[in-house]
Amino acid sequence: MFDDLRYRWALKKYLKDYSHMVRAIQEMPDDQPASDEPRHKYAMGKALGLHTRAIDQFRSNYLVDQAYKYHVPIPSDEECWRQPSGTGGAYLTAEAAQKLRADIRVEQKAGWDYWAGRVTLG
Repeated sequence: MFDDLRYRWALKKYLKDYSHMVRAIQEMPDDQPASDEPRHKYAMGKALGLHTRAIDQFRSNYLVDQAYKYHVPIPSDEECWRQPSGTGGAYLTAEAAQKLRADIRVEQKAGWDYWAGRVTLG
């Protein structure tokens, strides 16, 4: 229970930072390609892409931890994982994450049903 709360709080912080970055990029004036000035909006866009990958990797790590906890098989196909350049590790694609999340929920429900039947009996 507390692991789930910690995950949700950390994810909320990631998403809050993400929304601040998006808002900053939208308010920023467009870069002038012909000038010698630095391209700030382009650099912020690259940072936003890295932040998006960090969020995806954080979510994938949580799902993998949950899969280990509930003994759910983790997808090992190359189509299920993305390994972008410039990041620390691979993360699940949206389809693979959705399937893994559904499998985890089935196992959680089975465990809950097992204990609910025992507690009701007592």
